[in-house]
Amino acid sequence: MSRSPAPSTDRAETELDGRGITDWHSHIWLPGQLGPEFGKQLDEHYAHVPSESGSPEHHRRMMAESGVEQAVVIGLTSDHLGMDIPNEFVGDYVASDPGRLVGFSSVDPNRADAPAELRYALGEIGLRGVKLAPPYQDFHPHSEEAYRVYEVAAEHGAVILFHQGAVTHRRGVLEVAQPILLDRVARDFPELKIIVAHVGQPWFVEVVSMMRKHRNLYTDVSARCQRPAQLAKILEAVLDYDLQDRLLFGSDFPVFDPRAHASSFLSVAEESGDERLDGALVRDVLFNRPLSLLGLE
Repeated sequence: MSRSPAPSTDRAETELDGRGITDWHSHIWLPGQLGPEFGKQLDEHYAHVPSESGSPEHHRRMMAESGVEQAVVIGLTSDHLGMDIPNEFVGDYVASDPGRLVGFSSVDPNRADAPAELRYALGEIGLRGVKLAPPYQDFHPHSEEAYRVYEVAAEHGAVILFHQGAVTHRRGVLEVAQPILLDRVARDFPELKIIVAHVGQPWFVEVVSMMRKHRNLYTDVSARCQRPAQLAKILEAVLDYDLQDRLLFGSDFPVFDPRAHASSFLSVAEESGDERLDGALVRDVLFNRPLSLLGLE
């Protein structure tokens, strides 16, 4: 059954006109890069067939139509799932508009040459971060192999974006998916900037708990705006502990359209019933989280 973002109000739509959004979580891919299962299973959940909607051309058009001023563009490789979105593919695209696009590489920590691959992606290709996904790549965040990758990221001042949360893929490995596993990583690498994607859903309380401890830990709301009740609880928890300065907007394009996602984000704040969510927080997240926040200008 497909899911769509929460209904947006006309007021929310008007708010977005003429405003530049920073999308901290977007993807590009070609269908053949997704492997034998991932694209098919992804399409089972959404009516618009996202496996066929991830081309660079579609991403560029999306930015123009959705009012996205800056975007992080993410790759992913996983031997476990047979997926490989090459770092060069991401690098070529972001190089076409370097003032607005920043690319995040991906390496599979299970590969012996993962540290060398990451050095090449960060140094030669010019990517600025790395996407790691333990439940998709089947590795433990505390493993020696993973730590070799973290060390390279730290050496280069790169950002690590973790998909550290639930997955719908049937071969996903949930025993390594809980966000709390990153507490040790954040302790061991206090200068390493870490983003937890999707607020670590459904374990967002673990993410909030870690953000209280670790100033180097951020989170994005990508793929959360279509679940308004959950998003309202997330925003309330973030406000309870005054962590909103490290909350980032992301769409998870091409799974979700950034403008529709942003409009739903505004609507959730307006309709929550929480006096603290008068929309100011959401507007700040949408319009005042430039890439320079994490040194990615």
